[in-house]
Amino acid sequence: MIRHPPSPRELALWSALGVLALGIGWQLVAMRLGPLLMATPLQTLRALLALAGSAAFLHHAAASLLRVACGVGLGIALGLLLGLLAGRHPRLRAVLEPLRWLLMSVPGVIVVVLAMLWFGMGTTMVVFIAVVLLAPGMYVNTLKGLLLVDPALLEMARVYRFGAWRRLRHVVLPALAPPLCAALLVATCGGVRLVVMAEVLGAMDGAGFALANARSTFDSGELYAWVVLVLGLVALLELGLLRPLQRRLTRWQEDAPAMHREAGDA
Repeated sequence: MIRHPPSPRELALWSALGVLALGIGWQLVAMRLGPLLMATPLQTLRALLALAGSAAFLHHAAASLLRVACGVGLGIALGLLLGLLAGRHPRLRAVLEPLRWLLMSVPGVIVVVLAMLWFGMGTTMVVFIAVVLLAPGMYVNTLKGLLLVDPALLEMARVYRFGAWRRLRHVVLPALAPPLCAALLVATCGGVRLVVMAEVLGAMDGAGFALANARSTFDSGELYAWVVLVLGLVALLELGLLRPLQRRLTRWQEDAPAMHREAGDA
């Protein structure tokens, strides 16, 4: 018996069912804990609507978006660039290995404390934390994926005199696509969490600061409204940016079976 994969519409229905289950679970837990500890979905929606029309919302949201763009973008770019260079130059890889080990071994709380000590409270501290904690993971995934590229493909690219850009675009990036897409997803989602956490600990504005302020005033509705907004940002980045990028990078995997079928028919 042949099992066909579920259609996109069926998968969307199952995803909607998962969202509904989370909403029901949220409502039940909120009723159990009480409004002081957890707002219900309806209370959160009301707080969200009230928050969206305030000037404070625009200020805090703009501050967090800037930090996410700078911190996550720089962390991903730095890790990707160093991973590509280290994959081509073993000596550079050996030089970077102690630093990679140090950054991946040190607890995140130590990075936070040092950043607050060196940069004080504000955007520089938040961006520094995001870059330092994101770049090593991106570096490792890029390097490991590059080392797994078939040497025969690289040799073929040299025989056909591919330049650096054509070799990167047509040989390296397609081979890197699976680990690279997974690393981008982890780095982006984790980066948003890091930025919000750093804002809670050491910033005077942003979503994390607003979360901490709502907690201190026991305004659970506003607190969970900001949580929903952060989740919405992560969803927007994944659905609007990462998935289209993944489809573009892995398009050759979808085209390959069709090419094989056409060759067989011929």
